Amino acid sequence: MRISAVKRYLLKGSGLSPLFWRKRTKGLYCFNFHRIGDWRQTEFDPCVYSCTGEDLAKYVEFIKCNFRVISLDDLKEILAKDLPIVEPLALLTFDDGYRDNYEVAYPVLKKASVPATFFITTSLVESHVVPWWDEIAWHVKQCAGLDIKLSSWDSSIQISPGIAEGTFSSKGQIRAVLQKVKAGQASVDSQLDELRALTGKSIKEEGGESMFMSWSQIRAMVDTGMTVGAHSHSHQVFTGLSEDELKFELSHSKQLLESNLDMEISALSYPVGAVSTYSSSMFAEIEQQGYQLAFSFNAHTNINLQKNRFQLGRIPVDSAFDQRAFMESCLLASKL
Repeated sequence: MRISAVKRYLLKGSGLSPLFWRKRTKGLYCFNFHRIGDWRQTEFDPCVYSCTGEDLAKYVEFIKCNFRVISLDDLKEILAKDLPIVEPLALLTFDDGYRDNYEVAYPVLKKASVPATFFITTSLVESHVVPWWDEIAWHVKQCAGLDIKLSSWDSSIQISPGIAEGTFSSKGQIRAVLQKVKAGQASVDSQLDELRALTGKSIKEEGGESMFMSWSQIRAMVDTGMTVGAHSHSHQVFTGLSEDELKFELSHSKQLLESNLDMEISALSYPVGAVSTYSSSMFAEIEQQGYQLAFSFNAHTNINLQKNRFQLGRIPVDSAFDQRAFMESCLLASKL
């Protein structure tokens, strides 16, 4: 068996997680959240929900009791002084900039006196845009009872008649479609165009409340100790961009955040964030644009911060709070 398979067996099959927990790696554990709320109630992408507000409070309390929670500014100081990490540290991050981050997550964090960093996709701030992953999920829900196969896919996905009912199986089908889109040879835009043609329907984006935070809401969080980073301007996968497009995504998002928030922006999180969505060849441009560190969506504990400052790992949170399962996910991302 591979080492990771052995490690997973030891943790999940032996019941020894509490013993391993006491010996967990001394390093930086970055936890990544997205939307906060009930995924069963959305007409869009259920997979982008991390947990409810009640479960977020449980996660925050557990993290607060088991790690020393640091802010982004604390992390920058550790990097600047090249300080050794002698204990388990935790950094909480939120991606995309959905309005529920302000309305639901922020009050939980504020009540617990826990700092967090919000990575903002600047084109979405105050907009009525439905981002591509949400629109894809919406179109999939219009395909109840059909088989979907886009031209760039090697196989089809069968969509159940009850796809819009908010079940775990329907969530799995939407996740499978999104994974195919992200891994496909064709661009996200072209695949989305195929879905639009398949359903013959369109989302009305005008009117109503924005799904995303306003500048005043972001400023209110910053004024009370939260920090902000860039999550690109338009949330396109970096590896699909030209050099000029990459430079624009990096520079324009940074400029908008700095001008609207009157603060220096020095941290970036990669859109989507899987290892295939960025490369080390981009690090020079990222540094040139004034970023000091960048975060991926790869689940590992960070030990050598200086060496890996442009590919810091984050542990995703994507389910209701379960203490044992959460401990296991942390241990699987670290060295036993």
